[in-house]
Amino acid sequence: MPLSLRRRRLGTVRVAALDVQHSHRRSAVVLGPVEVPPLDTLRARFAAMSAVGPETRIGLRPATTSTCWHYAPDGPGQAVTASTMLVPGANPVALLAELRQLPDGGIRVLASDHYLAIDFSHGLGEIPLLDMLVAVLFGCADAADTGLWAPYRHSVSPLLAAAVRTVALGPQRLLPLWRQHRRNNTGPVEPTAVRGADIHPSPATRVARIPTHTVTELRRQRDSALPGVSMFALFTCALHEAFSGVGFDVDPTVTLPFDVRRYLPDGWDTLASFSAGLDFTVDRHAGPRGLHDAMTAAVGMGRPVANLAVSSVKARAAMRKDRRTEWTVSTQPQLRLLHSSIGTVPRAGWSFSDPEEARILVASDPVGPCGVTVTTATVTGALWMTAEFHDSVFDAERVAAALNSVPTRAQSFLRSTSPT
Repeated sequence: MPLSLRRRRLGTVRVAALDVQHSHRRSAVVLGPVEVPPLDTLRARFAAMSAVGPETRIGLRPATTSTCWHYAPDGPGQAVTASTMLVPGANPVALLAELRQLPDGGIRVLASDHYLAIDFSHGLGEIPLLDMLVAVLFGCADAADTGLWAPYRHSVSPLLAAAVRTVALGPQRLLPLWRQHRRNNTGPVEPTAVRGADIHPSPATRVARIPTHTVTELRRQRDSALPGVSMFALFTCALHEAFSGVGFDVDPTVTLPFDVRRYLPDGWDTLASFSAGLDFTVDRHAGPRGLHDAMTAAVGMGRPVANLAVSSVKARAAMRKDRRTEWTVSTQPQLRLLHSSIGTVPRAGWSFSDPEEARILVASDPVGPCGVTVTTATVTGALWMTAEFHDSVFDAERVAAALNSVPTRAQSFLRSTSPT
């Protein structure tokens, strides 16, 4: 192991400015039903992953004002506890509330008889970190396997490596990137009327499930009406329409995360947050086809890498920002949708003990008070949608109604574009 890595293991670790920016938000996941290992086993596996080094991100203590984070591998097993609130037959969403009551920490793991819940600082990482942690906790990956961590050990910043590789392999991307940059910085800036006295953080979660047969039918209709268009683009447009349909004033711009790992050199990876949130305008007339084409063009020109680089520069300037000002919102709050997908689960060698009840719920803090973050996951063919928002800003029952109307909204798009 390099001497520099051994030294870093003894005290502090310098992280990216983006890690600090993301550390203001948390994400939580609930998955099950599964055969949960005994608590002592979970703690031992968690501690083993932490002891490997800071490249696992476990054992790091996130800070919101500094890029120097403490690395303390002695004692993270205390982060793994048993649920005392979830009774048999109860809605596992209750585990999210129990997680929020636990002492603050980088990562908190809560185990019940048949469900596992994990809450973590977004500054530590995102879905790849969660995938690795779950694989280790369930015994599908051995933290003692040194080869397992090789892709995460590098002396050059992953963002720098991705940027150099993106330009070197495609210098023709620079012109469309510049044009996109100009478009992003020439839009009108609207004045904001503010109120703040009665707005306070109040995290709320609502969940909806689209059954397997409905997803299958929507995919069949998509193949006919919009061949080549991703289901993600279809569901994004449907979500946007759904929130508008229940009476919310919805910002036409949506934020969609793109994994920047695809631009890394072969053999490279990172468990830190490495996704770029790109903004797109949802146009009812262009529909899912227009959104899909815009997403494809963004990937082709390397826009996710450029976005992450710009965000990194801005993150340094934002470290000293007073984040309390975020809670002054418009007199008529405009809902800002962020839609992400974690794809199909499970994918790390473990399995659900009851496929009929299988679910994975991902609740990620919205970026601001007017944000609604919807995370989708495909589980045994069904689509689970989890919305995280503040019910001090948006009515929770209307959010739930919007989620439940997504299949209908998706069908509306498909019927309007069906060949005659």
